[in-house]
Amino acid sequence: MRVLLVEDSEFVREQFLRLFEGLDFVEVVGYADSEEDAVQAISVLKPDVVLLDLNLQVGSGMHVLRRARAGGYTGKLWVLSSRDPDFYRSLCEKHGADGFYDKAHEQLQLLDDLRVLAGEKPLF
Repeated sequence: MRVLLVEDSEFVREQFLRLFEGLDFVEVVGYADSEEDAVQAISVLKPDVVLLDLNLQVGSGMHVLRRARAGGYTGKLWVLSSRDPDFYRSLCEKHGADGFYDKAHEQLQLLDDLRVLAGEKPLF
């Protein structure tokens, strides 16, 4: 499955790239660190899944959600954030997100959900 990683921190991007290493069902097709780059990458690369941080170098992940959906993107938009999930999960869903994952604590759940989406058997 084709994945676009939208994350402003190079350190965090590298962590996720290492997390996906060796997974045959995940192909990271690109990354973006700003709102404009993310919207353009979604349009050009047409990924199956966008993993989206809310904090970007320029712009907002929340705006990316709205713009991607308004632009006709029908793939999965999953938010990766360290912000309060009790508040942001429902807010993100209202703006078009299909899921919300705490970057620090829900990486295994993210991997399992990617597995299921790709038609693989979940580990947990």
